[in-house]
Amino acid sequence: MIIKNNKINHAIKNLEDSNMIIYETDTLYGLGVDATNSIAINKINKLKKRKTPLSIMLKSIDEIENYAIIKKTDFNVIERLFPGPFTILCESRPSNLSNLVQQSSNKIGIRVPDNKFCLDLLNHYNKPIITTSVNLHGQKALNNIDEIQKTFFNIDIYAGNINNKSKGSTILDFTEEKINIVRQGDGIYNI
Repeated sequence: MIIKNNKINHAIKNLEDSNMIIYETDTLYGLGVDATNSIAINKINKLKKRKTPLSIMLKSIDEIENYAIIKKTDFNVIERLFPGPFTILCESRPSNLSNLVQQSSNKIGIRVPDNKFCLDLLNHYNKPIITTSVNLHGQKALNNIDEIQKTFFNIDIYAGNINNKSKGSTILDFTEEKINIVRQGDGIYNI
């Protein structure tokens, strides 16, 4: 169902009840759950028919060091990227995240999207939220609200303004000596 009114409170209730949500971002629509809730993350893994690491969405760069180990020089770069259409991969640090987020990887994927709904939701929910594309494993990400509703009819959708031509976020790996572009998406990063 497409939710149009009282979206933040409605989404918070879904997250608290271990439900999945589909929401607007600054790139593609996102599929998410509470990143500290293993029951909810299992729902995403079952739906997407895969068990691979997932990225988290945070409300500000100030929270990144709660989940990742960042060098000072890298933090200066990250400040220029966020909020925006990037996902950064960093060395993880122990946190309250479910162990299903990383699937035994020593890296954590982090987004701080430039989107009012996402930032409002994160400010009110006060926990990281999983952010992954709306699709089944091996299929292209859905970005058309009508297609999403037909395919994922049992998940509440918080529709809004998205980039219909989005290629997703640009993924940058900060775990090596040099920052590597893992996937070129909407964000432009000049090495």
